[in-house]
Amino acid sequence: MKFFASTIILAVLMLTGCNSTTKIKQTQVKPPELQSLINHALFEEQLTPSQASIFKLPDAEKKRFLTYVYKQLQMQTRADEIVFNYLESELSNFQYHGDTLTAQQTLDLSHGNCISLAILTQSYANELNLETSFQEMSNEPIYAKKNGLVYVSNHFRTKIYAPSNDSIDNDPYLFIIRRAGTLIDYFPSRGSYFSNNADYNDLVSKYYSNLAAQALADEQLDFAYSVILQAHKFTPYDPELYNIAGILHRRAGDLQSAKAIYQSALDSNLSSVNLLSNYRYLAQMLGDHELVSQLSAKLKNEQKDPFELLALAASDVRSGDLNRAKRHIEQAIFQAPYIAELYVELAKIKYQQGKINQTQTLLEQAIDLEHDKERLNVYQAKLLSARVNK
Repeated sequence: MKFFASTIILAVLMLTGCNSTTKIKQTQVKPPELQSLINHALFEEQLTPSQASIFKLPDAEKKRFLTYVYKQLQMQTRADEIVFNYLESELSNFQYHGDTLTAQQTLDLSHGNCISLAILTQSYANELNLETSFQEMSNEPIYAKKNGLVYVSNHFRTKIYAPSNDSIDNDPYLFIIRRAGTLIDYFPSRGSYFSNNADYNDLVSKYYSNLAAQALADEQLDFAYSVILQAHKFTPYDPELYNIAGILHRRAGDLQSAKAIYQSALDSNLSSVNLLSNYRYLAQMLGDHELVSQLSAKLKNEQKDPFELLALAASDVRSGDLNRAKRHIEQAIFQAPYIAELYVELAKIKYQQGKINQTQTLLEQAIDLEHDKERLNVYQAKLLSARVNK
């Protein structure tokens, strides 16, 4: 596997005057703690991976890495670049897999997702006391369906900062626009673009949240509950955490607690397309038509990227509204006509509507756009099936 790296340039400006800023005091009501909204009596807390264990490297791997570091330093290689070089050389046979793993599991199995690789990268950065930050990207997602849940896996990449230069960092006459470092993109995609900045807490929370999503798919509600509590320690006001907690209670049969969690998030301006979509589905289950209309209006006004539209279309299909699902996917295609998966999803809808000719045309478009061999084989099989059933 080839990683992509770009060097971040250090730029400075000489400041000749004084810069005066006035801080505006913002009054924002914090939402109730998610823990206070959870119906703890429904679940039994289980043992979960500790924060330290997520990033722990085997002793033999530490020794090998530090030996590599010593040799690279002799060649005057910067420490952040050493981490990239090591990943590039040692993980050449790494394969993408949807599992979110610890650093040691990622090494042992030589597969995982971008969160797994971000965790592994953080582990190596920890060994060299290097600072990191992260970027969340919107790119072609990996979809998984299990037990009625649809998961969309977002893309993470890591920024490793170069070792600090005390003479520069402590100079009051220099203003650092961008710190030197290396940006590592594990699975670069031509369709990806920047979505959000993230930090260490976001990474740890994402690890636990992904475990919760998998546990929900496997109907392991107690474990899902336990890792949600862990994620909450790192990102207590993450809308996606409220969203998955709502799903947990819905799965446990406590629809009223699920509603309270969703509503609390909305009342505190914590919102996402996923949260709104799942809340609307809950409102449909409760038969609250007024709430369904309100949430539908919010979803309509929410700015959505192509992949959020695709996730929304999946929710539409689940609720039986194929026409609305079609509109959402068509809107996604308008924004990103180069993504093969969009045409496949639209083809599925056309097939359900009995429009076999349109199904065939859409699958042919997907095949023309797809570069991944495994997905291409799947699309070709779907096309053959469409022709047979024509």
